[in-house]
Amino acid sequence: MEVLTLIVVPGFVGGFAVALLLIRLSHRRPATAAPDTGRMAPLSTDAINMAHIPVSGVGGLGFLATAVLAAVFVPQIGRSLAIGFVLGGLMAAILIVWRRRAGPMPSSARESGANTTLSIDK
Repeated sequence: MEVLTLIVVPGFVGGFAVALLLIRLSHRRPATAAPDTGRMAPLSTDAINMAHIPVSGVGGLGFLATAVLAAVFVPQIGRSLAIGFVLGGLMAAILIVWRRRAGPMPSSARESGANTTLSIDK
């Protein structure tokens, strides 16, 4: 027999046995329904914390869509995002104006344009 057959057949048989066991166990206990309170609980902003999830590729687009939907349907999130957007834009404008008045950074070559990383010989 091939090695793949020796791995796949026992895995398939074991998975089928576990599925049958779970089906039998689920029929023994009656399902209990949660009590209906009649109104929904308010949405919590603590349930959505994606701070440490990398957002690259197509999956990142899904995370972005989820964040936009959360911002639309949870007013506290939408307000804090709007405040952050406005204050971030204001801070960026202030820094741009301040840097243009102050001139080039002291660590640069005091020339306009891009400087190379190792421009030590002039």
